[in-house]
Amino acid sequence: MVVYRGLCQGQTRRFGRFAERVQGNFVAPFGLFSPPLMLAMVVQRFMHEHGITHDALCEVAMNARANAQRNPAALMHGKPMTREDYFASRWIAEPLRLFDCCLESDGAVALVVTTRERAEDLDCRAVEVLAAAQGSGPGWGMGPLASHNMPAKDYASTNSRRLATELFAKAGVAPKDIDVAQIYDHFSGLVLMALEDYGFCAPGESGDFVARGDIRWPDGKLPLNTSGGQLSEAYVHGMNLIVEGVRQLRGTSTSQVPNARTCLVTGGLGVSPTSGLILGVH
Repeated sequence: MVVYRGLCQGQTRRFGRFAERVQGNFVAPFGLFSPPLMLAMVVQRFMHEHGITHDALCEVAMNARANAQRNPAALMHGKPMTREDYFASRWIAEPLRLFDCCLESDGAVALVVTTRERAEDLDCRAVEVLAAAQGSGPGWGMGPLASHNMPAKDYASTNSRRLATELFAKAGVAPKDIDVAQIYDHFSGLVLMALEDYGFCAPGESGDFVARGDIRWPDGKLPLNTSGGQLSEAYVHGMNLIVEGVRQLRGTSTSQVPNARTCLVTGGLGVSPTSGLILGVH
């Protein structure tokens, strides 16, 4: 089976612009015209409830840009970023600055999924889908941000907690067993939320987690978005994150984690339903 995604935003509309969809009737009157505006409210709530600072958002963006410098295929390759660059960038929708938002890019990705028996005959190392899951927490509406129709206790979340429990159970692993992660980084704040929702750190500790360098390659506890992710490689609706997960487990990443055997790849965050994969090699 071949799975692919291609984007050519120049021929249609940019994703960062106003979306003319039915859900928009419920949020546009309140100024929520586009994904950055919608998710800025969620990130603001998360930062307020958990004491997260802009330094934490900066670290997520800086990590992605640093990884992109080792990836010649990344759009931001050859364009390093300093903390000063980050904090000097313009507001898109407070608390999100320009470099907190994913790229808007053209691109294409294709994946081949086959049986284990056929994969054994390949010249390259086969990577197994240890678990796949899709779903939503109770009470969420459908679509992007569920049109802000979710339980109040879940407002500052990625809608991934129930899914994460199912995913790890299916794979027979725990968060501590994941060697490298590719987390859907449409906005930096959602990455911090996902680190908590997937159990890599306790609620309220994602700021300290990234401040310690735990997401940094090569010495971090959980090297993250090692190709540059959607913040610095390309925005292809997260499909490039799956490709990077496969590269890591084949040993061919430009930011290779030594002896990587398991990789978490998340789907879109803050939507309903959401999804995720755990990839592995024997």
